Amino acid sequence: MLRHVHHGPGQKPRNRPWPTVLATLLAALSLAALLGAPALAAPPGPADLSRSIETARVAIAGHEKTIVSYDAEMRSLTGNDPASARRREEIRIIKQHYVREIEALKAKIIDDYKKIQEFKARGIF
Repeated sequence: MLRHVHHGPGQKPRNRPWPTVLATLLAALSLAALLGAPALAAPPGPADLSRSIETARVAIAGHEKTIVSYDAEMRSLTGNDPASARRREEIRIIKQHYVREIEALKAKIIDDYKKIQEFKARGIF
């Protein structure tokens, strides 16, 4: 579809093909995305699993430091006023989150170690 721009006396109308060009380009990109084969990633190998384990260990150490700092803040809140009680409850919830994250990371490390042992048993490493 061509759009005409208003013109003054003695001027020819100018065609604006950009909407048509843009619609055609979007249709072509959509068709290419639909017809393209899905990209499959290779399963993680022993080196990838080792890096994953190291990353999880670093994350666990960071979470443990965070928990220690919240413990220190919790010990500093000695008052029974509503603000202190509310903050203690917030800290308990935050610490529970970090504890669950640490447990999940430890489970991932165990799973990665098992996969590495399977690779070693098959002679891949």
